[in-house]
Amino acid sequence: MTYGFQSINDNSFVQIDSESPRLCLLTRGAYSGVSSATGVFTRAVTSIDPPLVFIRPDQTGAIQVPLSVWFTGGAGNWTGFTIRASNVNSTLSGQYFVAAWASMGTAAYGMRLWDRNGALVYDSGAPAVVVTFAAGNWTYLGTEQLTVGRRYFWGISKLLGPGEYVSLNPFTMNCHNASSGGGCALGVDYANGRIMMYSLASNAWTDQGHRPFLCAKLLA
Repeated sequence: MTYGFQSINDNSFVQIDSESPRLCLLTRGAYSGVSSATGVFTRAVTSIDPPLVFIRPDQTGAIQVPLSVWFTGGAGNWTGFTIRASNVNSTLSGQYFVAAWASMGTAAYGMRLWDRNGALVYDSGAPAVVVTFAAGNWTYLGTEQLTVGRRYFWGISKLLGPGEYVSLNPFTMNCHNASSGGGCALGVDYANGRIMMYSLASNAWTDQGHRPFLCAKLLA
């Protein structure tokens, strides 16, 4: 940084920088539904781009598989999101939080910092979001028949730890395959300690490349 305020912790990591926004919690809540589930933000998110949605599915025994995510509202006024189950009449439920590389004023007291353009980059009432795991080394595992259609799936060996959430945003685009492409879905396999990626299609392109996968938790 050239001027302003900067805070560095005992491990020499920059925690606050008046020129560089951190990944901040903007709102959080719960989602639930059959076939689809909706999260309604407790306040509108004012970022220009859609925010990052991180979910932690409930441990119900079955692997929940939300297919894609779409947002309500628009640039500067995002009001919620909806996810759809990849299997007909499946239940979706869990907790979520929404984050962005920007802050929103929330604290009744504390500290705020603005950059040279007047954009809020730090608010002591907006907890930091810490990325705890990132990978893209998906391994093709096989296929399964659904009530309607077929699902191809991949895995990453990762046990979702206490307080960890997974990012939905990289799974909003279709998976490529040998025919016309298929919807991309995400699942947390708690029993086997892995994260799953699914493609709903007539056949599969088994090398999915390196679609990024992120885990994050809120800084206590």
